[in-house]
Amino acid sequence: TDECGNTTALDQIITIEDNIAPSLNIPNDITVECGDSIDPSTTGTATGSDNCGAVAISYTDTANTNCGNSETITRTWTATDDCGNTTTLDQIITIEDTTAPTIDSPAAAITIQCDESGSSNTITDWLNNNGGAIASDTCGNVTWSNNYNNGVSDCSELITVIFTATDDCGNSASTTATYAIQDTTPPVISNPASNQTVECGIDGNLSQNIQAWLSSNGGATATDDCSSVTWSNNFTTLSNNCGETGSATVTFTATDGCGNATSTTATFNNIDSTNPVTPDAPNDLTLQCIDDLTAPGQLTASDNCMNNITVTGVDSINNANSCNIIITRTWTFIDDCGNSSAVAQNITIADTTAPTFTVPNDITINCNQDPNDLSNIGDVTNENDNCSSNLEATFSDDVNPGVCANGTIITRTWTLTDECG
Repeated sequence: TDECGNTTALDQIITIEDNIAPSLNIPNDITVECGDSIDPSTTGTATGSDNCGAVAISYTDTANTNCGNSETITRTWTATDDCGNTTTLDQIITIEDTTAPTIDSPAAAITIQCDESGSSNTITDWLNNNGGAIASDTCGNVTWSNNYNNGVSDCSELITVIFTATDDCGNSASTTATYAIQDTTPPVISNPASNQTVECGIDGNLSQNIQAWLSSNGGATATDDCSSVTWSNNFTTLSNNCGETGSATVTFTATDGCGNATSTTATFNNIDSTNPVTPDAPNDLTLQCIDDLTAPGQLTASDNCMNNITVTGVDSINNANSCNIIITRTWTFIDDCGNSSAVAQNITIADTTAPTFTVPNDITINCNQDPNDLSNIGDVTNENDNCSSNLEATFSDDVNPGVCANGTIITRTWTLTDECG
């Protein structure tokens, strides 16, 4: 503008611009428990200022997943002024899981038969169901495990199983329950015991026979669904029968690991049905007279069972012909069990020996003497016989003329005959 007021106008453009980013203050990095709030009111809020105006604060989250529902969040804070200038800074928010799952329902005990009969549950079902336990976790899934080791329980012994609920981050909580495998069923006798009979002294050593029979449980076998079987028996000794024989009725008992028992019974017999072993019979014998017969001699037999042996000697006499008597002499050997055997000897009584006697001496008598008067003529003497006692001599005369008138020569023949002729 000049002094006279004339003006000339020209424009100068002055641009006031804002190209300075605002300042930004963000919260510190922070770690929170899974399930806790990550709202800025909890984790912190950024602030900002600008040299030239107001500042708008905003954020975006970028998450990197860790175990379960835990994660690492990169929270990017942005300060923007009115001119669109921005400043960004990152806050790291770590969401961790250090909290164990919660056992909502504990595991429950179970008792079943060892063969799992009569039960709607089995050990497998119980384990697969975690003993009925229920667990929850605020930060992910729950995986169950247990410390079952396939052990077998006998007689309702309680076996403790720990069920463990583990979340995705390895935090765990446990619940404990017991199971008992119950056995109330006795073993099954698959083969009953069998009687055994041995012959005394023939079948070998008696003690060994008994022990072998007992050791084999009389041949009995048994099975059990739950445990091994232990055998026992009530044998004490054999009863005393004849001689060394005897018997015993033995009960064999199969007992399982829980004391359930079942039995089978059989009898062991040690018998003697064997006759004594006889000696050789004496040779047959021929005697002259019945008086020559002596009492039976003593013979000895042996026995398989070490029994006492009673020996009797009996004569069976056939005397229909008194001069040819046949005697059967039998020795009978009887052991204590009544087994018997016998040997026999034949004895013949036959008198073949003629009697003996002495005749009177030759004699000469007068014709007026009676030749039949034995008191004068003489009689036999010294009559003797090996068997007969009543002997009577007879005679017969052979009369011949003598050398003189009225004279004779008599040859008198005496005969003595015993009872057997």
